[in-house]
Amino acid sequence: MEPIGTFLMPLYAIASWYGLYTHGNTGKYMLPVSLVGWLWAVINVIRTKRLDLGIVTFFFVLLTSLYERHVGLFTRGMKLSLCISSILVATNYSLVIAFWKQIRKDLVKSKSELWCTIFYLYCAAMMAFWVCACARTHVRGETGYVTRMS
Repeated sequence: MEPIGTFLMPLYAIASWYGLYTHGNTGKYMLPVSLVGWLWAVINVIRTKRLDLGIVTFFFVLLTSLYERHVGLFTRGMKLSLCISSILVATNYSLVIAFWKQIRKDLVKSKSELWCTIFYLYCAAMMAFWVCACARTHVRGETGYVTRMS
């Protein structure tokens, strides 16, 4: 039987892309997507006793998203913070792609070929998601730098 991550990775990726598609103009998707990513990284660290950079990278998106929700304003500084933190998360996912040959060699010792394939595709999809999230954030509020989050 495949581990739960085999099913959760595609579901999380689909839900993330759906959030970007439906709420890209407001950024409402950033908080839930970053919260799930951060919690997942925390669980990975607890479970494996190894550092998951997602704890750091998702935390920045999470903080900025929480602040935007609390204050309700989208400023230049917030836009910059969200863009930088999104690129950091994308970079984190890209490390898997860049070092896949070695990572896969370690993973196949404990994971199935199916899981490894899904993990690789998940990392590629989420890297692209966070690049698109940055691009969408960059153009959000172009009619004025400060907009109310509804």
